[in-house]
Order: sequence, then C-alpha cells, then structure tokens
Amino acid sequence: MTSLTSAVREVERLFLKAPEGLFRFLAVGFGGLAVDQSVLWVAEHMGMPFAAARALAIFIATIFTYVLNRRFTFGDSGRSVTAEAIRYFAVAFAAQSVNYGVSVAIWSQAAHWPHPVIAFIGAVVATVFSYSGQRFFTFAPKSNPEADSSRD
Repeated sequence: MTSLTSAVREVERLFLKAPEGLFRFLAVGFGGLAVDQSVLWVAEHMGMPFAAARALAIFIATIFTYVLNRRFTFGDSGRSVTAEAIRYFAVAFAAQSVNYGVSVAIWSQAAHWPHPVIAFIGAVVATVFSYSGQRFFTFAPKSNPEADSSRD
C-alpha cells in the first residue's frame, strides 16, 4: 500500500506543477481531435483527396477549439472577441501549418499508414506550439497602457 500511496502523491505533485489551464486545454484538444478525425473520415469517404480532407478537418476543428478554449480554458482576455479571434486563428494557423506539414510529410513517405494515425501524430507535434501561443499571446491578459505608464 505504501508504494501505491507514493505513486498517488507523485501524480498529485506533477498535477500541481502543470502550467495553468494545461489539462483543460488538453481536454478541449481531445475534443478537437475527435472533430478533426470525424471530418477527415467523412471527407475521405465522400471522395475528397487526403490533403484536401486534412485541410478541411483542421479548419473545422480549429473553430471548435476556439469556442471551447475561450469559454472553458483561458476565459476572456479583455480584448474584443474579434481581436481575440484574430490572435487565436493566427496562432492556430501557425500550429495547424505544423500539423498539416507533419501529416502530409508522413503521408508522402508512408501512405500505407492509417490516416487517423498520421493525423494524430501531426496534432501531437502541433499541440506544444499551440498551447504556448494561446496561453501567452491570444489569452494573455490585455495590458493596461495607463497602468503601465504609472509604473515609470
């Protein structure tokens, strides 16, 4: 029982050290991955080529994750919804470009691999970049220029 208790304490310690919002971000990301995989499957089964189906799936999943990340993960940044959405989609575009590039590169070398596996690998690689950009750029609290100038 002592080793189980130690293991539980170690997991608890790791959870407490996790960056703010990381687990909510990952949960939303898993939901986005489900949307991504579903759209990819449907699009390919409707005859769309992999590269086009992959782009469509990424786009739809990005809209899905924006809505949930704004609502559940990071909250309101203090910017207008439009400004925040532009920042989100800029970061998402960069991250999803990595996702797409990795997916298509793997597919070009290993087209026999299951397409959901290829898509998953692309998504995992892009997640690190995406979390950092969304946390520290998109949803970082809007700075108050008046408060900043009063510190001088």
